[in-house]
Amino acid sequence: MFAPEAEYERHGDVQDVVFPCGYTVATDGDTINLYYGAADSSIALARGSIRSLLTWLDANGHSEHSSDRRHK
Repeated sequence: MFAPEAEYERHGDVQDVVFPCGYTVATDGDTINLYYGAADSSIALARGSIRSLLTWLDANGHSEHSSDRRHK
């Protein structure tokens, strides 16, 4: 769902790593601003829709081997 893609995320002090550092939610209640580290050499901002993320997670965020009883 969140992985290194851009050159600055793939090459730096630690190769191929992105990690969240914090977030804010915009006044519309749906836009998430995710601040993240990139390759241990940059800080960046990703923006997305909370509704879209939740929809994606509902469709893709489960495992056949999950021990989560809510989906049984």
